[in-house]
Amino acid sequence: MTDSEPVFKLQGLRENAENQMRLVSPLLLWDGWPAAALTYELQVHHAELTAQNEELQLTAVELERERRLYHTLYEHAPTAYFTLDARAHIQDVNQAGEQLLGFNRVHLLARRFLQFIDPEYRTGFSRLLETLLNTGFDTEVAASERFSVIHRSDERLEVQLQALTLPGSAQGQPTFLLTLMNLTPLFEAQEAVHALNATLKDRVLESTQHLHVLADQFRHQARHDALTALPNRVAFEEYLVLALEKLHAQEEAFAVLFCDIDRFKRINDSLGHPAGDQVLQELARRLRTVIRPTDHVARLGGDEFAVLLHGVAGQDLVSRVVTRLEEALEVPFVVSGQELFMQIGTGVLLVTDEYHSSEDILRDVDLALYQAKRGGPAGTRVFEPLMRDEFQGQLELEGYLRHALERDELVVHYQPIVALQGGHMLGLEALIRWQHPQRGLLPAEAFVPLAEELGLIGQFDEWVLQTAVRDLAHWPVDCALDRPLWLNVNVSAAHLKQVAAVTAPISKTPLTAPWRVLIEITERVLTHSADTDAATLQTLRDAGVELVVDDFGIGESSLSSLHRFPLRMLKIDRSFVATLDQNRELVRTIAVIGRSLGLTLVAEGIETEAQRAQLIELGLTAGQGYLFARPLPADQLGPHLHSTLKFP
Repeated sequence: MTDSEPVFKLQGLRENAENQMRLVSPLLLWDGWPAAALTYELQVHHAELTAQNEELQLTAVELERERRLYHTLYEHAPTAYFTLDARAHIQDVNQAGEQLLGFNRVHLLARRFLQFIDPEYRTGFSRLLETLLNTGFDTEVAASERFSVIHRSDERLEVQLQALTLPGSAQGQPTFLLTLMNLTPLFEAQEAVHALNATLKDRVLESTQHLHVLADQFRHQARHDALTALPNRVAFEEYLVLALEKLHAQEEAFAVLFCDIDRFKRINDSLGHPAGDQVLQELARRLRTVIRPTDHVARLGGDEFAVLLHGVAGQDLVSRVVTRLEEALEVPFVVSGQELFMQIGTGVLLVTDEYHSSEDILRDVDLALYQAKRGGPAGTRVFEPLMRDEFQGQLELEGYLRHALERDELVVHYQPIVALQGGHMLGLEALIRWQHPQRGLLPAEAFVPLAEELGLIGQFDEWVLQTAVRDLAHWPVDCALDRPLWLNVNVSAAHLKQVAAVTAPISKTPLTAPWRVLIEITERVLTHSADTDAATLQTLRDAGVELVVDDFGIGESSLSSLHRFPLRMLKIDRSFVATLDQNRELVRTIAVIGRSLGLTLVAEGIETEAQRAQLIELGLTAGQGYLFARPLPADQLGPHLHSTLKFP
């Protein structure tokens, strides 16, 4: 229903009333009866009023329905509604309005809305209502502003207030409808978002800083050794590149040193890797003390270290650094309660302008270190171009050695072991030789270290043992001899399990009497301790394997540990025999302790009659050396098997 549409359609009501009267009783029209006409008119009017009343009742019902709908929407709307009179007294309020201010309807009705406005905003609110009053009441006028209202708890709430004049308000008595939307949750959410953004910004900044720190740490770790904290190979190569640039731009020469620890593997094998790590850390500390602050020291890997010396015009500075390093190593390393004396090999390269890459520098200084290690413990070598040719020859030697066994190029020579006084033969030592296709017959020291590096030595040891056992079966000896003859075979093992593996075939091969095979090992086997040693020792005893300690006295074994092993013999190193004048008492002590343990002592490298006589005086009974016989091939050994040497 719209305002422009009349409530009643008069013509229609008239027509409906007349139609109803005709249906009820037909009207008799007689001329001259005006009363009847009047009655008719009254009846029509009555019918018209009845229809009008029905229309009014329907309209009232519709209006009541709309009122209830409006009231329901008003009351339960999520937005706060306040109805005010012209003086801004509250005439009505919905549930959302009660919740907004914290009061129920009873406490709000008839109270001025102004008292719930924050004092700071009351002037603005009054001005808003005045604007609505001045606009007029015939048209709907709305105004919207942001205000702050006061909750019952004295909390200030930010609201968006919209006010409008309700239509139909009497002149001078307007009615206003206020719509209040609580913005406080929105502002709180915005503040929370701002706080979250600030927190995220701080965290992003913190994370970024942490990432920078991690990146710095990763860069440091990528260029430094974790164990010693020294620069690593990557960093050292960078130092070399910078030094090369300076060399070619400013002619500032420099030197590079490579160092590694002699027999470092023995420390790891005997004392364990933690002890080896302690040695590396201490060596790194000492290396720092022998160089200048402007120089660099790095760990390249394993037990290999490198030093970069800047501004080196000649070899004098290098010599001083090497001397300081040797002096620093005179102080023992204390590891796991033990004192260890370290020796290092050193390769030196004086870098000149002919070098243009770090790879070439590292190659040549490594060659110098290789030559220093070949020269023996604690050696130092300065690089010479000739070393490149020597290294190339070494590579060729390696290639030939890998095929020496399959090409049947290995041979065994035998050197007699004789009684120092009687001159009769006590046994033989089997010595490996290599008949090189180009270089001729090579002694063991020319290729055995290389075979150890290549992992071939185990195969070579097994072959020597099998060959020696096979050869002795063809030698004409007196089977009724009242004493055994020794056949000593060298095994280049690092620990007992390797010895057991090489000698396993002996227990399955019967030996021709009176031969007895003895296995020569170095002192490093005695210093290598393992959890399986007890079982391995029992295996060796069950197989009848007896051991000989070769080159005794130059290693690090303890005399007190000798009783643990199935030893038959100690061989005193040739270096002591060559310097008997300086080592008489040492040799005498070894002889006394060896005899107390029931061991036979054999002196190696006897070349003069004077040495033989001195050894007899010191209590030794057996020996070998050029004084008696050189190592011989099996087919030339016959005359020595039955001969007795004559001594003056």
